This record gives sequence, C-alpha cells and structure tokens, in this order.
Amino acid sequence: MPTYAYKCGKCGEFETEQKITEPPLPKCPTCGKKVERLIAGSGGFVLKGSNWASKMASSGDSAKRITDRVMKQTVGEVAEDIAKHSRSH
Repeated sequence: MPTYAYKCGKCGEFETEQKITEPPLPKCPTCGKKVERLIAGSGGFVLKGSNWASKMASSGDSAKRITDRVMKQTVGEVAEDIAKHSRSH
C-alpha cells in the first residue's frame, strides 16, 4: 500500500498508508480539521526486505546466473546470521 503525506494546519504533517483507490483524507485523524494531501518527492513506493531486488530474475538472465545470484545472497545472509549470533554469546 502506498504512503501518502498530509498537512494539517493545527497538527502539522503526517503520513498514512492508503489503498490507491481510496479517496484523499478530508480531515485530520487527530484533531478533525481539514487536511491537504502533499506531493511527495520519493514517489511513495517503498519495497521492504533484505536485498529483494538482487534475488529477482531479469528477463536476460540465464537459469544458472539466477541460481548463482540466489545462492550468493543466501550464503551471505547465513554468514551474517552466524556472525550476529556469535557476537551476542
């Protein structure tokens, strides 16, 4: 779901997650006054997760290249987990 930024004259700026199909908020959820939706420079689209893009296949990648990429990421993640757990003990 995209995140939209709003500005309330009393409370200031805030963000909220809304479906693209939902209409803009008419009033502030805190004070109830009228709000204005802002245009954000970041595009409002955030993909979360660890290195997700590097694991995705490109249309020009061979099956071996895709497998190699996923294995490198998986081995790297396992090594990071081992390092984190060894430091905490």
